[in-house]
Amino acid sequence: MTNTSIIISSENHANKTDFTTQFSPGIHLDPYKRYGVSLIKADMYYSWTNISASQGTNIFEYSDDSGATWKQIVFTDGLYTISEINNVLPDQIDVTGINSTQRIVINLATGYQVRFTNTEIYNLFGFNKTDLLTGKTTSPRKADLTNGITSVLVHCSLVDTSTSIRNGTFSNVLYSVSPPILPPGSLYNVVDNNGSYFLPMNTTNIESVRMWVTDQRGHNINNQ
Repeated sequence: MTNTSIIISSENHANKTDFTTQFSPGIHLDPYKRYGVSLIKADMYYSWTNISASQGTNIFEYSDDSGATWKQIVFTDGLYTISEINNVLPDQIDVTGINSTQRIVINLATGYQVRFTNTEIYNLFGFNKTDLLTGKTTSPRKADLTNGITSVLVHCSLVDTSTSIRNGTFSNVLYSVSPPILPPGSLYNVVDNNGSYFLPMNTTNIESVRMWVTDQRGHNINNQ
């Protein structure tokens, strides 16, 4: 079996996670043979957000007078750890994580309250859409600091969808990986350690290739 490597870059594309590369001249393969496509290596920056205005997770509401008045902290869009979130909050509100249970503990000083009913940030912490009125409270659910992103899927327009099925539906997913927890802006190396797994191609005439990245729900990932 003969393998040919093709390097595709998003460098000259405005959208780094959904782009099409044109080939001139095109690549014309023997129509009487069968061909497959495989992802050998991919580099991307870990820059998707867990806090953003578009997701409704950028506002933290609290009161320092037992609920008489409420204040808002508006976060800049970004990828935050628990400690980074905690550094923005008043000293009287302490947010910590429990590694063994993946729960979040919010400890409130006297007179301080937190309101989760007007924002979606409670989902990141594993809390319900309610108010925290006093003392120390542990989240009833596991924290979701990736904001629901459990898998990163690399799609390719060359994949024959009739031979690739994911979660019961036909798919053009070329590669799937669970992202590690990395600092924002880190270069994330996706490597197919097998390197010998090929998916059937849907054409022998390659004039262009579209590559795009989504999460496991099919949502586009902002990876600018």
